Amino acid sequence: MSTSQVAATPDAAGVEEELAEFRLHLTTLAPVQRRILSVLMPRLVALDEKGDVNGALAILEQVRGILWEGRLTRH
Repeated sequence: MSTSQVAATPDAAGVEEELAEFRLHLTTLAPVQRRILSVLMPRLVALDEKGDVNGALAILEQVRGILWEGRLTRH
């Protein structure tokens, strides 16, 4: 989805807030966690495009675990 498409949606402000929050938290992760996420995110998009809900949910659980690990190990 392009930026212009996001801006055209009724809830664009909410999407922009979520993206900003995601980017903020992404900067707090360790380099290894960021690399792992950079591999998992394209897989998530591909599974979503195929309609593989179970596969997408499995990836989301992995992402959630990585994000929580970063939160717990941050000092």
